[in-house]
Amino acid sequence: MNRRTVPFLALLATAVLACTTLAQADTQSPSTGAWQFLRPQLYGERDIGEVGDQLMSIEAPASTPDPSATPVVLRFGPQMAGHVKQVRVIIDNNPSPLATTMNLTHAAPVDEIDLRVRIDRFTSVRAIAETDDGHLEMRSTWVNASGGCSAPPSAAQGGTLGEIRFRPTGDRAMQISIRHPNNSGFQIDPRSGDSIPPHYISHVRLLTDGKVVMEAETGISFSENPTLRIGTSQPLNSPLTFEATDEPTQAHYSATWKAGADTSAH
Repeated sequence: MNRRTVPFLALLATAVLACTTLAQADTQSPSTGAWQFLRPQLYGERDIGEVGDQLMSIEAPASTPDPSATPVVLRFGPQMAGHVKQVRVIIDNNPSPLATTMNLTHAAPVDEIDLRVRIDRFTSVRAIAETDDGHLEMRSTWVNASGGCSAPPSAAQGGTLGEIRFRPTGDRAMQISIRHPNNSGFQIDPRSGDSIPPHYISHVRLLTDGKVVMEAETGISFSENPTLRIGTSQPLNSPLTFEATDEPTQAHYSATWKAGADTSAH
């Protein structure tokens, strides 16, 4: 078993316990879900700030039009941009609630992170950021959705598995997507009626000019064809390299973007 799979399975077991506890809950009044179990595991009794959009904020649609690819945007104010060393995104009522753990470096002062995630049911989506000095801040928002983790694969599948595309916005933001089914393990093949086994991107890394900007553990809560957008308060240095690993095959995908070059590679 790959070492990265162990914490994922442990957290999945925690999620199952959380879901059992919450089975009687009113779906129109979602509880704190898995957070009540994950908080002591991840942060113990440490204080966590929860007020003030000037430090950080989180945005997501209150009622998502596509539960299998719901946009989530994290923003960090001037006091935190470049000083955040880790961010976790937790989707309380998802089967795998810890959507991602992102470790950031000083290679670029990240002030925005955009994701596309699966939302299984009415839930709180929360982001917890830890700064270089150990300070914790959390922001959360409610999202009403249904069936994002069990939504069937897109009918428009095709192309090369692992193909990576870059889409720059000026010199301070880059959107990166990778062609991958990111199967959750809760989906049914509409043609055969069989369950589709989990097959997902488990680890990604972004480098700018050879220096690591972000390294993240990901999983089944990311959407099909996972997409990540990084914004910074200073220009991103070219070249940019994106690397990804999937489970269970341990296949590795990598592509490098240079200013003025083609936007796709694999």
